[in-house]
Amino acid sequence: MRLSMLVALVRPMGPVIVGISLGFTLSLLSVTWVDEPCDGGGGDGALGATEGMLMMAQAGSLKGARKPNSISTGTAEHGEDFEPRIVPYNKPAQQGPPKKVFRAKYASTELGIRERLFVAVLTSKNTLSTLAVAANRTLNHHLEGRLIFFTGTRNRKVPHGMFVVAHGDERPVLNMFQTVHYLLEHHVTEYDWFYLVQDDTYTQPDRLKMLVDHLSMGHQLYMGRPEEFIGAEARGRYCRGESGFLLSRALLLKLQPFLEQCRMDIVSIRPDEWLGRCIIDHAGISCVEEHEVRRTD
Repeated sequence: MRLSMLVALVRPMGPVIVGISLGFTLSLLSVTWVDEPCDGGGGDGALGATEGMLMMAQAGSLKGARKPNSISTGTAEHGEDFEPRIVPYNKPAQQGPPKKVFRAKYASTELGIRERLFVAVLTSKNTLSTLAVAANRTLNHHLEGRLIFFTGTRNRKVPHGMFVVAHGDERPVLNMFQTVHYLLEHHVTEYDWFYLVQDDTYTQPDRLKMLVDHLSMGHQLYMGRPEEFIGAEARGRYCRGESGFLLSRALLLKLQPFLEQCRMDIVSIRPDEWLGRCIIDHAGISCVEEHEVRRTD
């Protein structure tokens, strides 16, 4: 009776007791295997060599794993005490403000894309509010703002919806000089063709735009209504301002270095004749009424 009760109590603990026993046994076996000295004197020489190779392989595989206290330091080898050193924080030198990058006002200017036509209307203080206004109504909505009126009058009330540039001198030749100079300074990089006309001239903008659309922008062209110079020694012909005349961008760029010299040397009372002499003297191009309509660009 008592034996059966004891067996019933011990039976659930049997696996635990067996596991603990096996664990102790395996631990004893492993300690005996590692601590056993590897001397080649006992047993077969081949067996001793094999065991030596196994031990060297195990040592090589465990070479990378070191104990924390096995790592040597430079201070311990040299017998010097370690002295902490404070590294100060040096604030990097403050650089100047970044350079401002110039960007063109319009993307077309930055990409080198130019418009075809720009119109400059020469007016005066007496006709700014009359003829100039009529010319603006005729041209402005066709040219989409690519239109400027040039006059010598300053501090005068500008009519609504007009872009007027005043040079400050009513002399016609100086007004022409300042107008060409303004085009070179502000618009020569944006347009291929420049049409200069007086405010009392009627212009058909559609035909003008069609004309420049069929002209090559690389030509040095001075086109309008040709007129002979007064005097037998004069060569070439100039374009009459009353009829308007067309100048190419390439021609204006060639004329740019000599514009100031023309203002000082050429004497004339007519602005269109003065400009014609300047173009013939320094660009070698005379006014033409017709041009072969062929686009190569």
